[in-house]
Amino acid sequence: MLKIINIKKFLYLENIQIELDRGLNVFTGETGVGKSLIIDAIEFTLGKKFKDNTDTFVELVFENIENEYSEDGMLIIARQIKNNKSYYFLNGRRATLSTIKEAVNNILEIHGQHTQQMLFDKIYPLKVLDSFANIEDLVKEYQKIYKKYKSLEKAEKELSQKQSDRLKEIDIINFQIEELEKAEIQEGEKENLEKRYEYLSNIEDLKNATQFSKYTLLEEEGSIEEKLSSVIKELSKFEDTNENIKNAYKLLEDAKEYIKEAYYNLDSIDFDYSEEELYHIEERLNLLNRLELKYNTDEKGLITLKKQLKKRLAELNNIEFEIPKIKKEKQQTYKKLNEIAEKISKIRKEKAKQLDNLVENHLKELALKDAKFITKVEETDFNSYGKDKISFLFSANQGIKPSPINETASGGELSRVSLVLKLVSNKSSNTIIFDEIDTGIGGKTAIYMADKIKKLADKSKDYQVILITHLPQIAVVADTHYLIDKKSLNGKTIATVKKVENEEREKEIARMLSGIINEKSIQHARELLNRK
Repeated sequence: MLKIINIKKFLYLENIQIELDRGLNVFTGETGVGKSLIIDAIEFTLGKKFKDNTDTFVELVFENIENEYSEDGMLIIARQIKNNKSYYFLNGRRATLSTIKEAVNNILEIHGQHTQQMLFDKIYPLKVLDSFANIEDLVKEYQKIYKKYKSLEKAEKELSQKQSDRLKEIDIINFQIEELEKAEIQEGEKENLEKRYEYLSNIEDLKNATQFSKYTLLEEEGSIEEKLSSVIKELSKFEDTNENIKNAYKLLEDAKEYIKEAYYNLDSIDFDYSEEELYHIEERLNLLNRLELKYNTDEKGLITLKKQLKKRLAELNNIEFEIPKIKKEKQQTYKKLNEIAEKISKIRKEKAKQLDNLVENHLKELALKDAKFITKVEETDFNSYGKDKISFLFSANQGIKPSPINETASGGELSRVSLVLKLVSNKSSNTIIFDEIDTGIGGKTAIYMADKIKKLADKSKDYQVILITHLPQIAVVADTHYLIDKKSLNGKTIATVKKVENEEREKEIARMLSGIINEKSIQHARELLNRK
């Protein structure tokens, strides 16, 4: 419910904090004090245009809210105009207007002389009728099947439309798989080929280097091995005289053996050379490089790509068998969908007549004794709510053919119809606001309206009705009563809002009854309050 309205500045409402309660909350005040400014301030937070150029701030605090936007049951929305720029806030953080509206959807409804948007919403009549008929669970069941049906319909359409594209893709993939399979790529092959290619390309230089090394190490006169042998021979004379000489002697003997081993390794190199082998390696590397460039990947990626292409080819080939399966499933789903839609339509048509009678009976008590209300159920294409189009037709006077309610009803009539629909509906928003719904009525009708508004407010412990009224019959049944007044301070008009109880409330009811406050009017007010 809406717990706090916090207004820092909104026209001549300044630094006002209103704490509301569950049940029926009424705002009253003399004509001209700006009672509807409270509603304007609330609508301001929801995007209503504001022509004043001054800085403005309004905040609404909701409690006991459970939706994706609430935090620990709290939901706070606010709007600020500063330096001619408008800002919206959700739980203290900047937000868009669309997010704000989504956050309060199904939480807050506003009905006034000129704000009956819900009655103009094409879905609203359908929701009212379904709530009245208690078929919301059945509609949800239908919606699940409808969602599945639309998904199958989309899948079938996409598969059928892409048949030519599928065949083209199959041709391309077949060519690519054939190309990669023909290449017979092995992991690590390219690295081995590059090493072999480098070896064969430099074989003459390698021969020369090998020959030079063998000659220098062992073959030439004065070779390294020969010189090393001379050094070893000289040191052998003193091997046992000094530990360092002994170590050096041993290392040199080892070195001599290593030199011989190196020589034999070099001498064992096979310099068989084939121009044909070099050519084939070069061709193979060119092929691998071309494929890597073409498919923008490396050797390992080409191997993986071949596997992926084979998998994709299998999927594309399976699609041919998927289309008949999808068609069959779609037909079965359509049958279920139509069965539930027919059931929903039948209930709607039956309950529509009951709803019409109930609404008309309520409207008769609200000074619309000749009103005709018709819930029109027309068959249409399948949609998210079934295969029905629901609309409200209305006529306030005899001899006038009922027309769409948004085209024929006045603001006051719309307000009364809204009240009745809320009363007969089994589901409603947590907080419902009416702005002077009682305009143009009085006497016995006012008593009936007060009774209906009170019943609406008491329908659930979670319900809250906020009402701007000029009727004492309505004000006396309120759970909480607020008085709006205005005064002039330093040449400036300032509005005040305060909760009135006991004697203050008796005086306000007395003023509403007779326009004057005296002992007689106060006594009358007291009697009405005690009677509620």
